[in-house]
Amino acid sequence: MAIKAGITAGLTHFRSLLRAHPRLVVRFVLTSLGRSAAGLGTILLTRDFLAGVLDRSAGAGSGPALSLWGIAGLLFASFLFSSLLAFDNRVTQQRMVKVLELGMMERVIRHLLRLSVAFFDRQSHGDLLQAVRQDVMALRTLVFALAGITLEAVGALGLFLAALWLSPRLTLWALVVLPLCSIPVIVAARRALARSRELRRTGYVLFDAILQLLRGIRIIKVYGGDEAEARTTMEKGRRYFDELIEMVRISSYAQVVLETIGGLGLVIVVVVGGFDVMAGRLDWPSLLAFLLALRALFGPVNNINSGLVALGGLGASVERVSELLATTPEVPEAADADPLPLPPALISFDRVGFAYRNEPVLRDVSFSVRAGETLGIAGPSGSGKTTLLNLVARFYDPAEGAIRFDGKNLTEIRLADLYANLGIVTQEPFLFATTVRENIRCGRPAAADGEVEEAARAAGIHEEILALSGGYETVVGVGGVGLSGGQAQRINIARALVKNPPILLLDEATASLDSMSELVVQQALERLMVGRTTFVVAHRLSTLRHASRILVLEGGRIAGLGPHGELLETCPLYRRMWDLQQLAGMEPAPIGNTVALVQQIPDFPPQIGPS
Repeated sequence: MAIKAGITAGLTHFRSLLRAHPRLVVRFVLTSLGRSAAGLGTILLTRDFLAGVLDRSAGAGSGPALSLWGIAGLLFASFLFSSLLAFDNRVTQQRMVKVLELGMMERVIRHLLRLSVAFFDRQSHGDLLQAVRQDVMALRTLVFALAGITLEAVGALGLFLAALWLSPRLTLWALVVLPLCSIPVIVAARRALARSRELRRTGYVLFDAILQLLRGIRIIKVYGGDEAEARTTMEKGRRYFDELIEMVRISSYAQVVLETIGGLGLVIVVVVGGFDVMAGRLDWPSLLAFLLALRALFGPVNNINSGLVALGGLGASVERVSELLATTPEVPEAADADPLPLPPALISFDRVGFAYRNEPVLRDVSFSVRAGETLGIAGPSGSGKTTLLNLVARFYDPAEGAIRFDGKNLTEIRLADLYANLGIVTQEPFLFATTVRENIRCGRPAAADGEVEEAARAAGIHEEILALSGGYETVVGVGGVGLSGGQAQRINIARALVKNPPILLLDEATASLDSMSELVVQQALERLMVGRTTFVVAHRLSTLRHASRILVLEGGRIAGLGPHGELLETCPLYRRMWDLQQLAGMEPAPIGNTVALVQQIPDFPPQIGPS
């Protein structure tokens, strides 16, 4: 039932896409029908030509030989017309492929972008890649398989009528084996459907293995995992191709049985037709034309078989795409959601609780943050620090309690307005595979070049960008390939600066950097935080000591809330964390001294690109 519903949903999407291109659809149908008509005409013209030749050989023909040449010319014209129609049909089909596949891919991608972050946290990336590319392509194949079955059935009907016109008696004999043809088709289609899910599963498992190999190449090399990873990936590849071979075996089995049954039907017709010619009930040209029609009929029948088996093999892909498009965001926007005309003067957590996969992460968390205040967030790993930021950004919704902007529940505010008020800098800097300028400008697409460069200056990265081979037009890879971690992070900060959001979320923004890069990035962050409501998650407590207040989490609960000095006196957990970091030598000077410290480091910041 899921497959049937998926096919129905897929066809509904494709109908809406093709509705905008009616001429393309009409052209495809007419050229397909024209090819069938040309094939029928070729058979009848062949019969007429052979009958004329036999008549003249027997001396019975009285017409001029030119009429035979006329039939021969029409026969050639029929072949030429069929070839031209086939050419136009293939080109039209590819244009339809572009409309269908590209349109469907756009729908899937846009729908995925509307889904909540929680959805992506649970999904295999290989599965989603396969859905966007291969499963969408499979849906296109589904449409053409169905169209092909319909058009081949029309062509087969024309050939059947031609055979019936030539010899009703032989047609009845040919029909004796026709019911047998349905048996291998039904069996193969069911088996293909049963295997399609496993074929798809092994496909995205292989994708996942390749993605893991690419992401973890440094770890693999350092820990000598080359052979183990290669062996694991190739084993998954072998399973995928084993499933693919099994699918081909199923289809080929049906083809062999069908051709055997078709051969039996042809033998029956040859024998019966031969005796009919001997008895004078049928002439040789009609028998030959009938055999041509019967042989031609096997082509559409084989194509229908292939189409039906293909439908079975596409079942899992159709099901997955339909399932994705039917997925609703876990963080929905209310139909009557309110705008957010002004940045909130007060952000409050009211007895907020949250669980991930039934594991409690936050419990009974209540606090408030005023506009312009910097709230540091500290605590042991797993205490819920990043989850708290995710709730402010409404990547997730609380399981209990509520987050309010000026007393209004966050779930009642339009998501677009919420995101327009937010800026975020994460631990791992993310850069798009485009120019440095466009990476910064994506914070505010309407920003002028001067505003982009001003943001880069404020982030302390302008001079280093100019030192790149292409300056601001230098193309960087996904994740900032070609830049140091500190440089990529400062471009992320420049992106936030050019957006100029009133609310800022900083999640361990300096955790993955070396000491010198951290100082420069911290200086840029200090500029970014001025005048904004800022939530800062940090491992190093020294980077939080000048925050307005610090929220200390332990086991998902609030263990302390107050300024740095007060927490040293009133929060044992905070005091213990501070003492441990002091002993470990992890505490650099306060944020306000970063400029002086940087100036003391010779030749810093380091230059990149040609000197």
